Amino acid sequence: MGCLRSNRIWFLGIWTLLILVGCQSHPAVDSSPLTVPQIVAMSREGVPAEEIIGRIQRSRVIYRLLPNQLENLRRKGVSDQVLAFIQNSYRSALQRYPELRDWDSWSLYEGYWYASPGDGGAASWFEEE
Repeated sequence: MGCLRSNRIWFLGIWTLLILVGCQSHPAVDSSPLTVPQIVAMSREGVPAEEIIGRIQRSRVIYRLLPNQLENLRRKGVSDQVLAFIQNSYRSALQRYPELRDWDSWSLYEGYWYASPGDGGAASWFEEE
């Protein structure tokens, strides 16, 4: 009887440990939209380009930047790697989602154009703010 009880306790202990480790190894992913001013702030704070690009990928945001905006962002410290990623993802999105060629598919917020094809669009992000 004592052996059966110690096996149960051991099993419950291992089970609890696995649950705790599992919860800690899967942190919440921030998939909220990343705005252009946030990208600038992250760049100025020294956040590596790879991390900024990762945040952009997780947020599934497409940016439609005008040539003067690209140059302005470069002057504000956004890396060429981040800007190239933004432009490449824009071009890829145009091929995959032809409706993005129409300006009506984009939402203007804080002076920049955003889209999020496939999940209802970007307009809903900014309505509550």
